[in-house]
Amino acid sequence: MPFDPHQHRVQLFTGKGGVGKSSVVAAHALACAGAGLRPLVIELGHRATMESIFGVRSIGYEPTDVGDGVRACNLALEDALIDYVREQVKVRAIARRVVTQPTLRRFFEAAPAVNEVVALRRIAKLADTDDFHPILVDLDATGHALMFLGLADVFEGLVGAGPLQAILDATTSLLRDEARTVLHLVTLPAELPARETRELYTRLVAERRVGLGALVINRVPAQSFDEDELAEVARFVAEGSDRTVAASLADGFSNGLARDLALAEREVRQVRHAHDQIEALRRDVDLPTVILRERPALRREPRTTLTQLGRELERQLRTDESERAAGDTRKRDSNETKRAGHDDTNDVIVDAKEPRDG
Repeated sequence: MPFDPHQHRVQLFTGKGGVGKSSVVAAHALACAGAGLRPLVIELGHRATMESIFGVRSIGYEPTDVGDGVRACNLALEDALIDYVREQVKVRAIARRVVTQPTLRRFFEAAPAVNEVVALRRIAKLADTDDFHPILVDLDATGHALMFLGLADVFEGLVGAGPLQAILDATTSLLRDEARTVLHLVTLPAELPARETRELYTRLVAERRVGLGALVINRVPAQSFDEDELAEVARFVAEGSDRTVAASLADGFSNGLARDLALAEREVRQVRHAHDQIEALRRDVDLPTVILRERPALRREPRTTLTQLGRELERQLRTDESERAAGDTRKRDSNETKRAGHDDTNDVIVDAKEPRDG
């Protein structure tokens, strides 16, 4: 069934490092702003990726305008601690002195999950206002994200009734409220990140600490050839390039032909491998799935490319999975008709189906 990308107030994103998670978060924020919403991107304090993505000099603890209707903030430990301590002592100057006192500072930095507690508290407070919707949280890689989601277990038996327990109760309630909070999984169509995503999904379903949203498969390699061209390239590769290259030596362009064949063979393998990983993810991860193509223009024109990426993400989320499957079937049937004149050997060689993109 379709998934409303604007429904949930708090949307968390996690995935293995290097999958392009922050770009997906930024793209979603731009799409939400384009739809007239007031998105806020939250990044955890030890990272500053959003400054580079949005091309701004500094993103601090308070929400900052990063352009095109998007705001962003960075939950640095010291600012989040001052915010928390100020609630207890009521005076910001005193709160700052408490937090920056060397002994306490070392304690805060060494104590387990202090940063996560105050960060999640800040997220919960922002979610209780009507200032922003949605709030898009760029979590760390999967291991840290699991700890973030399981803070109540980290502190179980260590705290009694009091302010800290009240924070844990409130934040746990926010995470488990499936009407307000959802976690999206971002991955790549490659073996290691895909395997980690399947394992993460299995664990999240078993633990039921947060509602699950969508599976975003990012940077799917583009396919340069249509089915007929792939068949021709695969036939050259299957027969072996020695004869072709030897024949071309007399014409003086063997190096170029050999290089082109090698590149074509590599692309065929990449497309086939990506397709296999996507099919395995769809089989094992029962979530609405978004396929985002690799976009080389992201480095040259980041804002424009991210806007396009966000629109595509939302379009796919709003499309019923059954409609997309029907469209895929029609596309495959058309391809089979086009290849009807080929022999069985070629059909096996070129079985590099294009990944479904809705």
